[in-house]
Amino acid sequence: MAKQAKDFERWVKAAAELGRTDNPLNIPYDIAVREAVAAAAFVKKYWEPDGERPGLKRVKSRLPASSSEELLSIVHAVQEAQTRLLLIVDPAVADLGERARFVVDELESALEFLLDDDVDEPADAQLARIKEFHAQDGQRSSALSQALRDYAGLAESLKDRLVEADEAFDVRLIAEAKKLAEDLQRRALEVAPEVGASAAATATRNQLLHLMVARVGAIRKTAAHVFRRHPEVAREVTSAYERRRRASARREKARKAAEAAQASGKPAATPAPTTAAPTTAAPAAPAAPAATS
Repeated sequence: MAKQAKDFERWVKAAAELGRTDNPLNIPYDIAVREAVAAAAFVKKYWEPDGERPGLKRVKSRLPASSSEELLSIVHAVQEAQTRLLLIVDPAVADLGERARFVVDELESALEFLLDDDVDEPADAQLARIKEFHAQDGQRSSALSQALRDYAGLAESLKDRLVEADEAFDVRLIAEAKKLAEDLQRRALEVAPEVGASAAATATRNQLLHLMVARVGAIRKTAAHVFRRHPEVAREVTSAYERRRRASARREKARKAAEAAQASGKPAATPAPTTAAPTTAAPAAPAAPAATS
């Protein structure tokens, strides 16, 4: 515990030197932290060369071997700062957030699997709207509560089909999502955070996020260079969330184009195939509290 506290203070000091207190994330906090953990694992996995495949070791002057452990230590510091912040501004999320996000993820995954069948139906557009609406919220009690209601509502209307598509789907998640939404909303009304403490905790969390984002970005840029002839390796450390978001945006654009073409009586233009380049976009944990704005 003493080492963890010492590391936390170390990274808080280093993060403060960056001079940034805005929230740098453009993806949900829990996704960002998971991707940071994955980036740390990537460094370890591909440190040594293997046959014709190079290793990150060749650029150790720019990306030292300690990068993996340091990034994990920064992630732990981010999670600690996030927990301290939520205990001040949103204790309901600190208590119920982990389970709530699990339920949201389970419902979203089940709905995506069911509706990814190349059949265009109203539920596809409903799911796309729900995902777009909640993609950038801070997942505070109010936002997380609304996400639980939205996904539970759509899942309720498709309950029989969800079970038919996946026999392991637990329909009890729908009722649990509704109850969690009510609990989060009720408990959020009981909190009145002290403004000064909230602002200070938010600044510390955001500074540490900047440090984490910078480290992940450095790993991704290094991987893009070292594994430029091995794109399948470089892809492993890119943001899967960003790839899914871009793919979803392309599908939605194609759907709207098809609707417009149908309305005008003209055939829809077929978009030219594109090859997605590895992204170096910043991430935003496993089972960690969500970020607040």
